[in-house]
Amino acid sequence: MPDAAARERAAEVVDARCRILLVSSPKGGSGKSVLSRHLLVSAAQTGIRAVGLDFDRQQTLTKWAARRARTREAFPDFAEAMVEPVTLQDWRAALRRTEGYRLAVLDTPPSVEDHLPAIEALAEAADLILVPAVCTQDDVDSVAPWIRALAGKGFRCSVVLNRANRRTTSYARMRGLLVKVGPVCPIELPQLEDIHVPASKGLTLLDYSKSRGIEPFEEIWAYVRREVGL
Repeated sequence: MPDAAARERAAEVVDARCRILLVSSPKGGSGKSVLSRHLLVSAAQTGIRAVGLDFDRQQTLTKWAARRARTREAFPDFAEAMVEPVTLQDWRAALRRTEGYRLAVLDTPPSVEDHLPAIEALAEAADLILVPAVCTQDDVDSVAPWIRALAGKGFRCSVVLNRANRRTTSYARMRGLLVKVGPVCPIELPQLEDIHVPASKGLTLLDYSKSRGIEPFEEIWAYVRREVGL
């Protein structure tokens, strides 16, 4: 049996491993990039060295990070957020770029069926898969089969409800349908009209301490951090 010191050293090695967080949804406009950039800023504000890997050819996350870098030249107090553009065709090399980081947030394109082998390989490497979904029938029709496919392969995944409005009857119905399919994150993102305003400067709601809607992103970060063991 290993002694206490050996067990402690082994625990340190495990703890130093980069956690892989895959943000994936087959539905465009579900909020993958919004969720990814808020998670990256959350990690940076917590002092966790994180990197975003942008697999989407539109490079929404990469362009956001470039704007943030320009903003930080004038206002360096904003936390740094690292993002690298990568391709699904070379996903192995992309994963190697996570070395030296504590967390990697992988933002993927919505065309899941066009890149299924690569995205499944990333899912296998991931500690947790977040699947953002808007509370509409179209999103449920698209997301539900993807959740079933991920869960059927034994991957850990969780649906994050986006632009949720609890006052509508459709919210409860759509959430109920998704709960029957797989795990649903206990925190949802509400409809926020100004959520995209800070992005024009590479910022997020988390960069403004008094911004409306900051709490759900803080809570999702706490959920993710606990789920992946950070």
